[in-house]
Amino acid sequence: MEICVLHTRWKSEEEKDFQYGYALLEQSCQCKQEYAIRCFSEGARNEDALCWVHPRLANTFEKAYAILYDLAAKHVFPIHLEDVLSDMEW
Repeated sequence: MEICVLHTRWKSEEEKDFQYGYALLEQSCQCKQEYAIRCFSEGARNEDALCWVHPRLANTFEKAYAILYDLAAKHVFPIHLEDVLSDMEW
């Protein structure tokens, strides 16, 4: 279930507009909450990426939201979402 979505918009050095969304998804599994992040381009659905957040990183809503906010603030592209989340695990 999607519980919140952040949207970002910025211009590249080439003056190209980018608009991305970052959605936080929550799922209950064996009495535990698990979180995933979906990153998507506002104009192109073929750029969607969905990655589960490792429980060590985010075992509460507050931690999961902090990761979501950080990804949006850094304008992480959907194609890089999995790599960025993997780098955070260490």
